[in-house]
Amino acid sequence: MADPKVVIEFVDVYKIYQVGDSEVRALDGVSFQVRQGEFASIVGPSGSGKSTTMQIMGCLDLATYGTYYLDGKPVSNYGEDELADIRNRKIGFVFQNFNLIGKMTLEENVELPLIYAGVGREERAPRVRQALERVDLWGRHQHTPLEVSGGQQQRCAIARALVTEPELILGDEPTGNLDSHTSAEILALFAELNREGKTIVLITHDDHIAAQTHRRIRIMDGKVAADEELDADRHPEPSTRHPELDSGAHPEKIAGGARNDEGAKLRKSGKAVA
Repeated sequence: MADPKVVIEFVDVYKIYQVGDSEVRALDGVSFQVRQGEFASIVGPSGSGKSTTMQIMGCLDLATYGTYYLDGKPVSNYGEDELADIRNRKIGFVFQNFNLIGKMTLEENVELPLIYAGVGREERAPRVRQALERVDLWGRHQHTPLEVSGGQQQRCAIARALVTEPELILGDEPTGNLDSHTSAEILALFAELNREGKTIVLITHDDHIAAQTHRRIRIMDGKVAADEELDADRHPEPSTRHPELDSGAHPEKIAGGARNDEGAKLRKSGKAVA
């Protein structure tokens, strides 16, 4: 049987920032691959370069040197419009702060990527319902984000990531604002999506979260310090969802964050290298 295709490939990738007279190497010659159907994590402390890795993987930023191949094609060859289309159609993003628009309903938040993709109204409605049902949220589709718990907001963010049927899901500290009970539910949902064939990469500082994935890539000082396979037969067990217990913390109100393109503005604004 042929090996699964390589979805993500970093080849000697550098990301260098000039800070005054100093040169900061957020990434310093990083190379790795992620194949189709993998459930991987990229783990490291603040300042290690893991968030920079996520920005480049998500086509939110470009490498200074080296090559990032997405589905075998060098991302540096794409223009801004093509990169925006890739972010909207090929990659589903799940952020720590959920990035939902507070004045819109959960249904409207999930619908936004389809509107930006030019999908017609008749096709949008069943796809949005299917995505919300997939994360057990259709019963709250007319609620706004501030009317539901943090865990439900993150499940809505996952539904928004799924609605365009992307090949790749990137989670940037997706459990960072959630309590331990709700974090376990979100990890179980990612594991279920992976069993259904989705390629998933989680960015985290937490080794406990990384240990729930099947492969752990450790970034330290802008370099790959370790790359290890974990137990692929072990999955987080789904928890029985009780709305009254689904009590993750509410995020700060973030306006205009539902569109994947907005993630670029949010992530690039501080040029973080964490």
